[in-house]
Amino acid sequence: MTPTTSSATRSNAQVTPDFRLLFETAPGLYLVLATDLTIVAVSDAYLRATMTTRKDIIGRGLFEVFPDNPDDPGASGVRNLKASLDRVRQHGMSDTMGVQKYDIRRPESEGGEFEERFWSPVNSPVFGPDGQMMYIIHRVEDVTEFIRLKQLGSEREQATEELRVKAGQMEAEVYSRAQEVSEANRRLSQVNEELESFSYSVSHDLRAPLRAIDGFSQALLEDQSDRLDDTGRDYLQRVCRAAERMAQLIDDLLQLSRVGRADLLRCPTNLSDIARAVGADLRHRDSGHVIELDIHEGLVVNADPRLMKVVLDNLLGNAWKFTANTARPTVRFGVESRDEGPVYFVRDNGAGFDMTYAGRLFRPFQRLHSEAEFAGTGIGLATVRRVIDRHGGRVWAEGAVGQGATVYFTIPPAATESPA
Repeated sequence: MTPTTSSATRSNAQVTPDFRLLFETAPGLYLVLATDLTIVAVSDAYLRATMTTRKDIIGRGLFEVFPDNPDDPGASGVRNLKASLDRVRQHGMSDTMGVQKYDIRRPESEGGEFEERFWSPVNSPVFGPDGQMMYIIHRVEDVTEFIRLKQLGSEREQATEELRVKAGQMEAEVYSRAQEVSEANRRLSQVNEELESFSYSVSHDLRAPLRAIDGFSQALLEDQSDRLDDTGRDYLQRVCRAAERMAQLIDDLLQLSRVGRADLLRCPTNLSDIARAVGADLRHRDSGHVIELDIHEGLVVNADPRLMKVVLDNLLGNAWKFTANTARPTVRFGVESRDEGPVYFVRDNGAGFDMTYAGRLFRPFQRLHSEAEFAGTGIGLATVRRVIDRHGGRVWAEGAVGQGATVYFTIPPAATESPA
């Protein structure tokens, strides 16, 4: 034999698998039976699951090692398994059994009592070169924990047979629930389409008459002012203000509707940059209101940037508004570290509010200040809450009358979207 041949032979010998070792250490639960149902081989996983040892069961009859639980008058594990193995021996074909209650006896060192177990078995024949059946492989899945989960919530006196029937119905139940979810999604889609149609109607059909009311009132004030007395001019000015407020209310309602239906597109979002842009816009619109605006740098969250702009538009806008009568107005946007993680806040030293009514703040149309004191529609904080809810966070407020207010919110970093 040449050195090359000898080296190849040694290489082949080194890679020849140890099939017995592979079988015994396989992760599945396997038992090999002779045709007379004597146990001839077993995997380590099967030994662990049945609390047995290889030396105690090899060479013994299957039902001698694993008898029925004598304390269970309804035990049928031996009968059902024997029937399945008989079918394999008779027809030479694999036989898949339904979920079986087949209790396992603990070792004598642990008391020897039977422990309730549920199994999902498959019995398969193994044929020799001459076509004769040599072995039967008994493979099982331990589904005890699954069955126990199904039993939670059931009455304790529920019969074992009823539990097996329910386990057998699992697939049908899952299918039924899937159909229900599909129908619910279809209805939700229909409702969303109706909301889109309603929003379109509000946006177009209601704005036109409002523009007409405002336009004709302004025309009367400009062209017919000399024919009107002070009372008439006051009435027309009130009509114009009411039309403007109605238009603003429509805009706010549409925004509240949109944030609940818009797709949530999460990405790293710099809240500090958004707050600066919102602050610059507020200064431009209300240049006469000089405010000290303090924005914490580098506040980045995993969120939808469009919706977070809606949040900061409303929160900073409210702070701007409610500091109108404050001598040295200050608004701060920052973050606090708490047990639940980062908590973001917008704080002002403005009018504040009575904490007795804090629960009303985030409900639509709920206002803690009169229209004469501060303008608004009562929709802004409801919109904020909807956005934060969709991000899986929470929002709340603290304040005191005449001492300012703080609105807090969280954006969990790995949160999933909550229902709108």
